[in-house]
This record gives sequence, C-alpha cells and structure tokens, in this order.
Amino acid sequence: MENYLHRVLGVYETRAAAEAALERLVQRGLPRDKAKLLEPGSRRESEDATADSDDVLKEVLRDGAIGTAVGTLAGAAGTVALAAANISLFVASPVLGALSMLGWGASLGAIVGAAAGAENSKGDVADLVKDALASGHVVLVAHATTEEQTTYARQIIGDSMAEPGGAAATT
Repeated sequence: MENYLHRVLGVYETRAAAEAALERLVQRGLPRDKAKLLEPGSRRESEDATADSDDVLKEVLRDGAIGTAVGTLAGAAGTVALAAANISLFVASPVLGALSMLGWGASLGAIVGAAAGAENSKGDVADLVKDALASGHVVLVAHATTEEQTTYARQIIGDSMAEPGGAAATT
C-alpha cells in the first residue's frame, strides 16, 4: 500500500461549510496538509484542476507503448505466416520486407493504442473542479493515503454534503 492515493472531493456553497468538513477530517486523523480548500479565483485552483492532465498523458503514452508492442507482435506473426506460406514481400530483399512489416505493425498498433488511451481519458475530476469553481462554489480536496482515510473521508464529506451549504457532488 505504499503508493495508495485516493482523492475525495466535496463541493460546498459556502467556505464555512467546507471548513467545517475539513475540521472534522482533521479531528478524525487526516493530516491538515493532505486536504485543500479551493475557492474561485484562488491561485491553487489551476494547480489542482490540472493535476489530472499529467495522469492522462501518462495513460496515453502507456496505451501507445502497449499498442506498439501488440502491433509489433502482430507484424511478426504476419511475417512468419507469409514466410511459412513461402510468399516473399520483396523479391530483391526478403529481410527488408520482414522488417517493414514489423515497422508497419508497430506504427499501426501505436496509433490505435494511443487513440484508445486518449478516448478513455479520465479528466472528469478536473472538469468537476473547474465547473464548481466557475460556479462560485468552494471545493474541498482530501488526499487519502490509506483505505481507512478514504473510508472516513467519504463518510465525513458525504454527510457534510447533505447538510445546508453542501452541494450535490462527491467523488
């Protein structure tokens, strides 16, 4: 559980409601430096709202790398199949034909993998934060580092959202 990190968000109509939820989190054991209050126009607004953009880039690169590997394997399988059928791609240089099939397979796999990764991007949290701040709401972001912290952060933020001053959104 060394790399466990989960964000729990609460959107509040007032700063007082967000601060009350933050205090309950701190009393329950969440370190104060693991929670942030974001307000419209605050400097940290843009930092937390775009925190997911690096994650999305990493996912697209990972999916592209996986696609490249799969495409290379598909190209190799195609080359082996053509060699087994005794079909030469280039009469003058059969090795060049095999290498070009590997390259085409890797390129096609990378494009398909990166496109799939971009299509499944997870920018929902950043969009939620931006929309809430644009609407004049205060956002509480709790960075939980254990499952226990995640559980009580969800409970506290969820309960506080039902109170007057809490908006209708948690993740």
